[in-house]
Amino acid sequence: MEVHRQQCQACGSRRLNNILAREARLRTVVYVRCADCSALVARYELADYYHHGRGVESFLRSHDPGLAESGRQMMTLFKQAEKRAVEGFRAVMAILEKTGRAP
Repeated sequence: MEVHRQQCQACGSRRLNNILAREARLRTVVYVRCADCSALVARYELADYYHHGRGVESFLRSHDPGLAESGRQMMTLFKQAEKRAVEGFRAVMAILEKTGRAP
């Protein structure tokens, strides 16, 4: 796994803010802004959004509930996304700590 920490191209700061915008029903856009100089750092479109600690509601905002055959299947998909997020976060943090780049 390749892991990078973003930084502002204008001032070099690593103090960044994520600003989430839902521009359409199933499209969440993330604007990354520098907390020090206010410059735009990056923009991302998310197709698969999961907000840890917010429960299934955040998951449903980026997933069409009609794609699942049942509520039970949607909950299974949510639990899988939750598990991938936690495991992925742990793996990324371990890499950052091992390379001395942890926040």
